[in-house]
Amino acid sequence: MIEGGSLRGKAIAELARLRPTQLTLGFAQVLQKQEVTQRHADPHDRAALRRFMRRHRIKTIAGPGGALFIVDHHHWARAWLELGYRCGPVRILRDLSRLSPGAFWKRMRALGHVHPYDERGHHLDVQALPATVMGMRDDPYRSLAAFTRDAGAYRKPGNAYGDFRWAAFFRERVEEDFGTIAGFALALTQAIRLAGSSEARRLPGFCGGGAKK
Repeated sequence: MIEGGSLRGKAIAELARLRPTQLTLGFAQVLQKQEVTQRHADPHDRAALRRFMRRHRIKTIAGPGGALFIVDHHHWARAWLELGYRCGPVRILRDLSRLSPGAFWKRMRALGHVHPYDERGHHLDVQALPATVMGMRDDPYRSLAAFTRDAGAYRKPGNAYGDFRWAAFFRERVEEDFGTIAGFALALTQAIRLAGSSEARRLPGFCGGGAKK
């Protein structure tokens, strides 16, 4: 699974064997990352693509049996797999491979690395997590939150839980047809306005209405 055999530091891993710590993705966000990757996929300059992918190295933790669990950049992993890449660069932040499964998940929860929220925002048990990123479900509110942040309506939270809090915030307030470009654009307009409102002031990354990158 890991080229080089190290359970700490930088490595190359099989994307299809990386284990998610989340249930959902924003599929629109995955498509965006596919487009960005393809712009760097110059067949005459493979080194440029490798440099690009290393800049978005997937952050993982080694768990029981040496399996790698993604703690950041699930979207990049899914995007690269769908583009046909077999392997990708990873950074192994911690080696928890000697822990039992129960102790491992307890430690992961303590570290704030497990977010099993489904596409309706319900918190499920870790047993519901898919085996690979290809089994992750679409939550359009995750895409909405990401694009709202990209527009500068709020700053990137310090951890993944912050992203889920923004998605939950918009889920309660924005109801549009995410299946159409016009519907998503309208939802984004509403989300940007809401992100700067007093209702969002307790959320991580709140900018107080000023668009800041």
